Amino acid sequence: MIGCDTRMDAPAPFTVDVTRTDGALVIAPEGEVDIATVSVIRDALDGNRFEADLLVLDCRRVEFMDTSGLQLLVQLRRRCEESGRAFAVVRGPRGVQRLLDIAGLTPILRMVDSPEEAVADGGAGTG
Repeated sequence: MIGCDTRMDAPAPFTVDVTRTDGALVIAPEGEVDIATVSVIRDALDGNRFEADLLVLDCRRVEFMDTSGLQLLVQLRRRCEESGRAFAVVRGPRGVQRLLDIAGLTPILRMVDSPEEAVADGGAGTG
């Protein structure tokens, strides 16, 4: 688990869990994905040799996302597409999903309800 404290008042911890399962690398941030924390997710990816056939970003515990998070999603999708890997995003809370909808990312991302769903589909489709 990788983490950082992003606020000076009433600290809300930000963590990133990284797991590997059945050929998939699952990155699961918890907290607010913003300009102060997006580098923690990148560091988690860089610190874990990305040799999986499928990258899953699990957004179920993401409380908030700003444009830095949106940019990360686009970059991860592109990175996977260029390397011939599949990419899936686990749907987050309503506010996060609304942001993805407004930004027009929902139709181009492969959205699933759980990492297990992404793995069971065999990484089919990248978005």
